[in-house]
Amino acid sequence: MIKKICTNGALLISSLVIFTLVIEFGLRITGLQTVKPNPPQIYVTDPNPNISYTLKPSINTKAFRSTVITDSNGFRVNRTSSFHAAPKNAEKIRKPNIAVLGDSITFGYGVENEETLPAKLEELIPEYHFINTGVPGYFLNQEVALYNKITRKMDPEALILVFYWNDLDNYNPGVLDDQGILRAAGSKPEEKICDPIEEGILGYLPGKCWLDTHSAFYKAYKKLVNMIDNNRDLEATQQEAQAGYITDPVDMKNLETYIEKLGVFTDTIPVDHYFVIWPDRYVHTKSKNELIRAAKKLEYTVIDLTEIFGNSAKTLGWDTVHPHRETIEKAALYIRDVIEKSTL
Repeated sequence: MIKKICTNGALLISSLVIFTLVIEFGLRITGLQTVKPNPPQIYVTDPNPNISYTLKPSINTKAFRSTVITDSNGFRVNRTSSFHAAPKNAEKIRKPNIAVLGDSITFGYGVENEETLPAKLEELIPEYHFINTGVPGYFLNQEVALYNKITRKMDPEALILVFYWNDLDNYNPGVLDDQGILRAAGSKPEEKICDPIEEGILGYLPGKCWLDTHSAFYKAYKKLVNMIDNNRDLEATQQEAQAGYITDPVDMKNLETYIEKLGVFTDTIPVDHYFVIWPDRYVHTKSKNELIRAAKKLEYTVIDLTEIFGNSAKTLGWDTVHPHRETIEKAALYIRDVIEKSTL
């Protein structure tokens, strides 16, 4: 009896070991999970310190679980657009341009080229070409500098500025390190340290620090655990903010600085300009009212997406910040309706 139990136990342990090794090597071979840092190779350093970095021009590569395709300016393109599908005939098409400025939300983090906000707007308003100038990690200073360097020369008839609340957090451009990793301004790469799972049964796992720096299986599982925890935290924060338990977290001094910079930029852009407020998980009662008031004073047509999403816009399943393709589609429809009622 004891022998049988030992044999069955050995078989179980062997099966678990083999299963783990198969998953480990499978993740490594397919590239679904790596042990070493594997940042998307889509950025290039820009000599203008106010820009710092841009998207690489003329690339077609995988990044953020999607395919990123850019034109010769480094702008993400829509493969289904007549403008980009037939570049040789661009002069014949002569579609007027509308520039869309922003960060990773405008860029389309986690969605395909034809699923980005500018692409969906062009699909809904095909008589215009919507230029996607969004770059992940950008703040207003960078968006303005890039516009002045490249987009202004494309003579856009209108401009759409997509605002997200983390635009108020910093005004110093991030920088690219030698590995192509985006880092905050002034930060210095540190020696790699482990960041294992500390809660639950896995928190007691021996050698967890070694696993965190050497095992693709462990890192993939950690991503899954973090994703579940982050989504729970997102839902809890949304509910608490709706109930009034969490106050508006915006630093009003940062908002004042943003409005001041926005005013300087606005004096130089096309007459038709739109200010899109993209929602996050909080309820920004005081700061949003002040932002809307200031944008309207600068003669922006304000498009407040919290009117249709509240603070509960659907995000990517594996990311709690960036919008799901369904959210982008719904936002594009709402923006289209506002634009068509304006002077375009």
